[in-house]
Amino acid sequence: MLKNRSVVSVILLTLVTCGIYGLYWVYDTLSSMEQVSGREASVGAVVVLLLCIFFSPVGFLLYGMAADEQLNMIKGKFGMQQVDNKVMYMILGFFIPIVLIPIVQDEINRIQPE
Repeated sequence: MLKNRSVVSVILLTLVTCGIYGLYWVYDTLSSMEQVSGREASVGAVVVLLLCIFFSPVGFLLYGMAADEQLNMIKGKFGMQQVDNKVMYMILGFFIPIVLIPIVQDEINRIQPE
């Protein structure tokens, strides 16, 4: 199930733990989105591997791509309007991932099953 988390607490925990909570958050949200959508992200294992080993911008780029795909699948499942933010998520993930994290969490918080 998707977890509603405070966007501020996610940012603060990521900063205070020097990014370790951000890695956990990426893994947890990707797993939750895969579970809710019923379809595995094609890059899920690669994202987690890249982020854990290299803390790479490429990992966040792939996460942005996977997150947009999963969020749109979940929104479609609940009858919500789907928005293609893939390019924005990929650019933010590559250059400033600390901004991508709260944006994706805010999108997760907005999803309410009817």
